[in-house]
Amino acid sequence: MLKIAIMKIEELENVAHFISEINKVDNLHIGYCGVDPLEIAHSIKEDISDIPYHKSFLTAYENDTIIAVLGFDADLEGNGAEIWGPFVKEDKRPLVFRMWSEMVDLLPNEIHSLNMFPNKKNSYVLQLAKNLNFNKHSEHTILEFHRDTRNGIKDGSSVELREEHFLAMELLHNEAFPDSYYSGQQIINRLNEYRKVFVIEKNDSLCGYIYVEAEPAHGEASIEFFAVKESERRKGFGVQLVSVALKWLLTIESIDSINLCVNSSNETAISLYKKVGFKQVHELCFFTKKM
Repeated sequence: MLKIAIMKIEELENVAHFISEINKVDNLHIGYCGVDPLEIAHSIKEDISDIPYHKSFLTAYENDTIIAVLGFDADLEGNGAEIWGPFVKEDKRPLVFRMWSEMVDLLPNEIHSLNMFPNKKNSYVLQLAKNLNFNKHSEHTILEFHRDTRNGIKDGSSVELREEHFLAMELLHNEAFPDSYYSGQQIINRLNEYRKVFVIEKNDSLCGYIYVEAEPAHGEASIEFFAVKESERRKGFGVQLVSVALKWLLTIESIDSINLCVNSSNETAISLYKKVGFKQVHELCFFTKKM
């Protein structure tokens, strides 16, 4: 018997394991949701906060076996939501439209846009996005750096962001990433022991910055944003910033891999990352829809 219902708190571990198994397969993969069950459970519990998961996720069971998960991560301040899924067994795809309709009913009135990040090989969700009138916004490449390739890191030096450069870093970030998920001010507000900005300075002027986040509990880290002023490009500052960020992240013993996402059209950045040891692991499509 098929049962679709709002996810219960006690389902979290089961749902995390289900998403993990689905997301390990490229033609079922949804970007940014991970493959480690513990990390997935932590993200659902801790990061999905504006509308908690037990009010924003749907599960489908058939004879007490989970067969599909679909939900959203709401950003009420930004009036948008990121879709988690659909994570569904291949032979159960017909029920997705029913789940989608029920999920849309859960969206608060503040949500005016939706985002989806399916793997480029996930042909079913690519077609689903088209059928649901999403617009393809861009394509993104996911790259990964492993600790065992650290010998390829170049020498470099930089300093952590200081208060006197807050405004310059904020302006550079907002110019380079005008529609990103974090503004320059939001990045500054997020800084802590495991979230850092490193900068290159010349004559007391900021030339570039890189923002990184570490998750020691899960052995992972990410380069979130990185930019160099146009007048200072092609001077080696990019490689220097990435190398310094990698060296700092790898001082955290539990960190085994470092991930980043870059627009697939940015061949210069992709070449730079590969030069210091990153390997391409996924290509994603970014879809948006106005509600």
